[in-house]
Amino acid sequence: FFLLFFIYLFLSARYPYSGSLNSALFLRFSPLAAVFDFISNLHISFIFWPALIIIILTPFFGRFFCGWICPLGTTLDITDHLVRSPDNRTAAKWEKWRYLKYALLLGLIILAVFGIHLWGYLDPLSLFNRTIVIVLYPFSTLFFEQLLISLSELPIIGDGAYSLYNVFKNVIMPEDQSFFQQLFWIALFFFLILSLEKLSKRFWCRNLCPLGALLGFLSRFRIFGRKVAASCPSCAVCHTDCKMNAIPADNPQETNVAECIQCFNCASNCPEKISAISYGWHKKPQQPQIDFDRRRFLQTTAASAAVLGLMNIGLTRKNDKAFIIRPPGAIPEDDFLDRCIHCLECVRICSSNGGCLQADQIHFDIRQLWSPVALMRQGYCEYNCNLCGLICPTEAILPLALEVKQKTPMGLARFDKNACIPYERNEDCIVCEEHCPVADKAIKFNLKEVRQTDGSMKTVKYPYVVRELCIGCGICETKCPLPGLPGIYVTNENQQRLTSASAASV
Repeated sequence: FFLLFFIYLFLSARYPYSGSLNSALFLRFSPLAAVFDFISNLHISFIFWPALIIIILTPFFGRFFCGWICPLGTTLDITDHLVRSPDNRTAAKWEKWRYLKYALLLGLIILAVFGIHLWGYLDPLSLFNRTIVIVLYPFSTLFFEQLLISLSELPIIGDGAYSLYNVFKNVIMPEDQSFFQQLFWIALFFFLILSLEKLSKRFWCRNLCPLGALLGFLSRFRIFGRKVAASCPSCAVCHTDCKMNAIPADNPQETNVAECIQCFNCASNCPEKISAISYGWHKKPQQPQIDFDRRRFLQTTAASAAVLGLMNIGLTRKNDKAFIIRPPGAIPEDDFLDRCIHCLECVRICSSNGGCLQADQIHFDIRQLWSPVALMRQGYCEYNCNLCGLICPTEAILPLALEVKQKTPMGLARFDKNACIPYERNEDCIVCEEHCPVADKAIKFNLKEVRQTDGSMKTVKYPYVVRELCIGCGICETKCPLPGLPGIYVTNENQQRLTSASAASV
């Protein structure tokens, strides 16, 4: 149900966008988002109210989020049936790696305290959404569109296939086919997580997921969970089948409540003639020992300090910095990189309209990886669209009213006089001016008389940019008719970074 709900919200994030049910809602279910937002701002933000509810309930009900809500966990369960993960007796050698998820969580917290937020890369909701946006949705839509087109050309089934194609285009993919950069690396990261199922069931959840570590820590005090009757013969069927290996092989009456995800499989798989397992309330909280000792704490702290040092001695390349263009409404760069969770929800909704946002690469800061960046040669920021700010789950991009967004510069266009047709060839070209959406036109012309090779004179329109009018939307760069490098390009000069949505109207 929650996986389908997640997909429904994902598909609703497109132009035109009703916003009746915010597509960012599911991303706000992540307790990591609420915790790290608190670390950053030292106050509780109620935009993460779904996550706050989960945090409140977890000490009583345990890691139910991992078993029932997390879309990545559901995907791993599906993968488990496909790859046939080994049972816990075969995969027992990997249990020594459980401490890694606690080490990752602690390291992310230490970095966040010093202003370096990297947790979004490993948050399962952000990770899953990022993969759907860049990999799964474009691939599946391309496949099914081509399949339905091919089937529609066949006799007998052609009419039915064509009807399905119309439904597909209206409901699933009304926009054009999407193409994204960074696809290979995002796909590789996701499929590595899936491939770990060959080592053990839910290897990611057991050993690596920092959200699982947070919920596991909170679950130590829960009072609802597994109960085993005295009639249990210790057949260990429950241990063998447990997704999380939360039931010890040598004592299946016990439960590691920090690992149990309340899937209830142990109760349903218990032999019917025994039925020794049930779930209910305990009189006192169970408090197992977490797989994280003092030595590992010190090692993690030292590694985090090393990462902090390395991230502060890298060279900042000035040329790259000029072309990192963020969406309109983006908060100041350092704060933007701290708040952005790399879910790429803004990239998703932009692809159904202007299509300028892409997943970025590393220029000089690891936090730039897979953050949204505008590539104007690929697509432009649609003048009548403000959707990226409306669906950003963390308000790294502020929600702006359309009339405010239309006056908020995201950059400044400049002409390359060595490439622009009028300057380089002394021929008229008005494509950029024709497409400029600003009412007064941010691109204007100087008329000059030019002598031709035959000695005659002609008037040529030489374009220039009015700085006060240009909002850096990039449509001029996208539509420039030159192949390859354009005659006009956008930099982040003049970009207005906001601290609040109201600041844009001041």
